[in-house]
Amino acid sequence: DQVEAMKRLVNEFRDYARLPAAELKPVDLNALVNEVLQLYAAENASIAIHTELDVKAPPIQGDAQQLRQVIHNLLQNAQDALEGKDAGRITLKTDYSETSRRVRLSVRDNGSGFPEHILKRAFEPYVTTKVKGTGLGLAVVKKIADEHAARIDISNRVAEGKVQGAQVSLSFGVAA
Repeated sequence: DQVEAMKRLVNEFRDYARLPAAELKPVDLNALVNEVLQLYAAENASIAIHTELDVKAPPIQGDAQQLRQVIHNLLQNAQDALEGKDAGRITLKTDYSETSRRVRLSVRDNGSGFPEHILKRAFEPYVTTKVKGTGLGLAVVKKIADEHAARIDISNRVAEGKVQGAQVSLSFGVAA
């Protein structure tokens, strides 16, 4: 088990360090989301993923391969956060703002949220709350977001004074 854990850590670090420069082209984010969701179909996913895709969302400037990685990392984190929880719910949403000419991608869950000390450092390599995690998933997401000049936001969803889950959002500029 320890050898496997070390192999996984080395491989993930290699992938993080070797992340190629983004090749930005117009990309249909909704189509990309639907492609990645094929991997999370009912037979493959422990928790169903609900989508709310904004049909008015225009193409964004992005690297399709790297954006697939972002979506996959965020969905995987949400599933891990809900492991063993009854009535777990993951929602993947896109929103287009005509005013700012940006498309926001959000993944939210109804898990226990991020501990306060993790919220401040969530995008740093090796920061994790998972027993089997390497702490590189959100670091990769942040690195890709930076390459895309995307704004990234991480927060706990709070209602009635209680944490109701976590949310990670990225906001991308639309293609010219």
